[in-house]
Amino acid sequence: MQWVHKQRTLYSKKDVNYMTHKAPQLDEVGFEWTPRGNTKMTWETGLELLLEYGNTNGHYDVHCPTPEEGGAKSPGFRLYRWVESLHSMYRSYKLGRQAGSLTDDRVLLLIKHGFAFRND
Repeated sequence: MQWVHKQRTLYSKKDVNYMTHKAPQLDEVGFEWTPRGNTKMTWETGLELLLEYGNTNGHYDVHCPTPEEGGAKSPGFRLYRWVESLHSMYRSYKLGRQAGSLTDDRVLLLIKHGFAFRND
């Protein structure tokens, strides 16, 4: 656990040597830069599910499943939490702070597909 925390700390500090050598290697193996609990799926999985949701529903406004829909135990809850983490990371991104796994390219990709970030 300490090793993971150290990696995320170095990443958030944008240490030049770390960002040049170590971070790309961790990206290649799917290292999760966002702490557990914020999101429990990879960027690729979340994006795939979000685009599928958008194609099915005609929008990306993912709602929190009701108890009748399975609540926090439903598959849709994971996507809901992932989308909520996007909005949270975007707030940091707009301020020029470390924004978890949200990069310029990923923001542009989401916007290109019609995803709208909340302005809160």
